[in-house]
Amino acid sequence: MDNIVETVRFKLKDGADMKAFVEAAEGTIPFIKGCEGYLYRSLSLNEQTQEWTDIVYWATLADAKAASDNFMKDEGAQKMVSYIDASTLVMAHEQIKMSPCMTETA
Repeated sequence: MDNIVETVRFKLKDGADMKAFVEAAEGTIPFIKGCEGYLYRSLSLNEQTQEWTDIVYWATLADAKAASDNFMKDEGAQKMVSYIDASTLVMAHEQIKMSPCMTETA
């Protein structure tokens, strides 16, 4: 079965403090790491467009959806999301078809 990459793209609300946002995002790490099927996560910023991308790799689509369904129940997640302009948020789940990190099997 193919692993899943979850991408969440968004901008922060006008006037939001970037440092405070990153600290809030770091506060979600225990929740994400505790989810079944978690593999890897990163958060990046396109400084030209001010668009953020939160990327999480999951073992399966079911794992990704379960984490997403429970994300807003986490206090850290609620704090992180409070900085995000919801009108800019776009989320997607995609199957990974190639990755140099994948283990080859014979």
